[in-house]
Amino acid sequence: MNHATYAFPEGDLHVTVLPAATQDEYVGGGREKIPYSRLAISSSTDENGEPGFVKIRGRRYRVAARRKRLPDAFVATQGRWRWDNALRRWEYTNEKDQEVGWDTAAARRLGQMVEEAAERFEAEYPDWRWISERLELEGDLRNAEAQRGRICDELRKADAQISHLHTRIAAYAA
Repeated sequence: MNHATYAFPEGDLHVTVLPAATQDEYVGGGREKIPYSRLAISSSTDENGEPGFVKIRGRRYRVAARRKRLPDAFVATQGRWRWDNALRRWEYTNEKDQEVGWDTAAARRLGQMVEEAAERFEAEYPDWRWISERLELEGDLRNAEAQRGRICDELRKADAQISHLHTRIAAYAA
């Protein structure tokens, strides 16, 4: 499953699996590539379409969050979720598209909702991390195939240039 919607008294949050982000980390005195599975958590069903809002104390707020899931080996010391870049300019905004201050009660509640939505998604779809990692690998494959295509185009151009130069040199030898 790549997507789910969770109801809260304040409104719905939509959770979508994103491609993982593999990063170099220090582990046991050495560097390792660690895949961080990622989720998008939003009050909108489409971040490019009509915004969706949740309502806290009569005010409307928009959620556009991303969270990285830490590998199980890190959870005991660092927690399960780490903030990732927001889907939009800010993670939480009011209905006027202004950032919600981090020290406000609304931001704390929105953060609780985001964390709870992530936890509920993980409980309901325990294999979602494999999907996230697969999406990252599929993106890497598409990029590698596109790079191969560009390199093949460059080789064809170089072959044509070589052929053209051979023809010109042959004209001098005749």
